[in-house]
Amino acid sequence: MLADGRKMPYYKFEEFKRACDEDKNSVFPMGDVLKDAEEFFNLRTKTELLDFISNNGLENLQFVNTKDWENNPDKSNSIKVYAYEFRSMFKLGYIAFMYIPQTKNWIVKSFHLSKNMNPTMMIALQKAGLLTSGER
Repeated sequence: MLADGRKMPYYKFEEFKRACDEDKNSVFPMGDVLKDAEEFFNLRTKTELLDFISNNGLENLQFVNTKDWENNPDKSNSIKVYAYEFRSMFKLGYIAFMYIPQTKNWIVKSFHLSKNMNPTMMIALQKAGLLTSGER
């Protein structure tokens, strides 16, 4: 529950996850999402990314926030961005997505390592060869 008494929007994640499984043609990675998914999580294609999401690859999912999409080209139609942190193996990841009701499409806005990742753990993962020094 949020501080103001509202429920955390895990229901939005469940809707998004269902689309990743049942309606892949309605989910679109934006910008560097696929490049980051490959670099940080070894997910090379849109299909691999959506299968990872729909098959519970985002472990220990934690709601971060919901906010308006800052780069929305149509300010008259508010679009919410939902952000979560998750674990995958020893990595702390971050995903943000949004739903565009006018097109009935889901957009994966971000998919990368979280900026909240413990620096000690990051160094240990680099030494073990599980992260490159560029993965920050």
